[in-house]
Amino acid sequence: MRVYQLGHGVIPGDAISTHIFEIDRRLRLWGFETAIFAQHVAPEYRHRASPDVQFAPFLGRKDDLLLYHYSIYTPNIRLFQAFRGRKVVIYHNITPARFFWRWDRRQAWLCSLGRRALRFLRHGDWGAGVSEYNRQELIQAGFPPDRTSVLPIFLPIEEFDHTPSNGQLLERLRADGMVNFLSVGRVAPNKTIEDTIRVFSIYHRYINPRSRLFVVGSRYIRAYDDQINALVRALGLQEAVILTGRVSLSDLKTYYQGATLYLTTSRHEGFCVPLIESMYFGVPILARHATAIPETLGESGIMFTRLGYVEVAEMAHLLATDEGLRAHVVRAQRRRLEAFAPERVEEKLRFVLEQVGAL
Repeated sequence: MRVYQLGHGVIPGDAISTHIFEIDRRLRLWGFETAIFAQHVAPEYRHRASPDVQFAPFLGRKDDLLLYHYSIYTPNIRLFQAFRGRKVVIYHNITPARFFWRWDRRQAWLCSLGRRALRFLRHGDWGAGVSEYNRQELIQAGFPPDRTSVLPIFLPIEEFDHTPSNGQLLERLRADGMVNFLSVGRVAPNKTIEDTIRVFSIYHRYINPRSRLFVVGSRYIRAYDDQINALVRALGLQEAVILTGRVSLSDLKTYYQGATLYLTTSRHEGFCVPLIESMYFGVPILARHATAIPETLGESGIMFTRLGYVEVAEMAHLLATDEGLRAHVVRAQRRRLEAFAPERVEEKLRFVLEQVGAL
């Protein structure tokens, strides 16, 4: 049997792409022949994945299995529908279009179409959400509840372990005794980076001026970027707020190692990989209670439901300075991290394969 994976994109620094590669690696170890296809394949990954048009010759392979990673509308949904073998939808969630209408009409349409098209995938053999939050959206779209499960995202712990830190960057982060706020992920409207900046502004201005906010992640929506840049200027934070753009795995590891705390004010997450990464690196988490974030955190981290900038800034100060509180939060996060250990996720992947007769 051959197992294919098909998705929207295979690109560097992308959690879904990492998940695809981690699944592929395990499938090969378990004796499967594999192949990866996507609508967009970055040049550096052309040796590992192929354009989705090259999947067409395999559509009639009734004895094979397709794992379809669904995260936004893509024309290759037709390839999923035409495939004659067993089919599993792995649903990573699609950001509601309302977050994008003001900033990027094309992205908004893709999100809107993607959510509408989800119901056309319900006739596959199985639906796996990367969180229970996502599994419930599959059920709402018409997937039979007894043909669904949760398959969390693989955290590439081995890659982090084998990747060296950026020594010069780590020295700069740690040398001056500054408090380093960290937020990781695409700079997109659903992440409400503006709220993160406003919380930090209160902290920086009224609690501890020896502080910085690092926003690490790709910037691809120009109008939204312009607003974020204008807000930073209006608050006089040009030297204290650093938007790095997409960074290498080495630099990402280093930012976690140099972080005092992790802050997210995101309003929509289907899983939120940076929370797991923060747990792994022992960075205490302060997060908005929204969508899949409470599920991912479990009983760890600290969450807020109402965004009072002053109150959240004060809690950030406690996390930065109260060693007892920090130790308590980090211990709880390490316990929570065990639920996402690679062997636990492998068990869930095996379960999905068993349900469709691949194991």
